[in-house]
Amino acid sequence: MTPKEKAKELIRQFYSVGAVECKQCALIAVDEIIESIPKEPSIYTVQRIGSIMFWVEVKQELEKL
Repeated sequence: MTPKEKAKELIRQFYSVGAVECKQCALIAVDEIIESIPKEPSIYTVQRIGSIMFWVEVKQELEKL
């Protein structure tokens, strides 16, 4: 799934709270996901870096919507 597709999916999932609020809810969720990924240099892995990059891109796509 691309970051753009994930952004749209998150908007759809939060749509029940309201058209305007769903974007803010999705942004909050993405921020929480990014913060939950361990960032200690000793445990960086390609997978973790890829996860961080993916969610940062999802956040950028949400901000465009």
